[in-house]
Amino acid sequence: MDNLPLALLIGFLAGFLGAIPPGPLNVSILRKTLHGHRRDAFRVAFGGAVIDALICGVIGLGLGWALETLATNRWVRGFLALFLVAYGLKLLVWDLKREEEAELLAAADGSGADTGPAIPRPTSRYPFLTGILQGAANPALVVNWTLLISFLVGHRLFVPRPASAGVFAAGIGIGVFAWFGLVIELLSAVSDRAGAWVKRSTALAGVLLILFGVYFTIRSISGILGS
Repeated sequence: MDNLPLALLIGFLAGFLGAIPPGPLNVSILRKTLHGHRRDAFRVAFGGAVIDALICGVIGLGLGWALETLATNRWVRGFLALFLVAYGLKLLVWDLKREEEAELLAAADGSGADTGPAIPRPTSRYPFLTGILQGAANPALVVNWTLLISFLVGHRLFVPRPASAGVFAAGIGIGVFAWFGLVIELLSAVSDRAGAWVKRSTALAGVLLILFGVYFTIRSISGILGS
């Protein structure tokens, strides 16, 4: 008989701890929270949690080979990596310009340029989709979850059956979302005092996302050439 509470608990812990290392999702969530877009930050976090839960559910059902085939496809890898680069360029060119214009208007109105999150700042139109794409952009995502699930199965902490796989995947999603939610709440409490960090976060996020995109592109190409 499947131990569903244990599968949920293990999934939660794995998702919570697995979301801690820095990545594109962390960058986007930090930026949106600092800019006062708390609701959009949660939507991005939810998109990332959904993609992690779906991947773990599919692997848990024994269909990891299908995901691996998709994840190693050069066109899929290339699209996701280029998405990160394009999103980073959008932040550096388009969003940064709009923020500077908003600050100039605020200064001209006498409200002061250094108003932090109070200044209207650009936001993405589809934060949930952004979370899904940025979460899926990591080429090691499928491999990492496959290794973890294999470890859990080998130590009899997870039973690869439909019910257990579904509950485990739900735990993963809840854990990932819980970590990002904690980050958002902590940052929201200090965003009003972030000051210069708010102004610099758009440029920093753009640079980091471009670097992630370039890194994932190089890693993907190396994997293809080495296979």
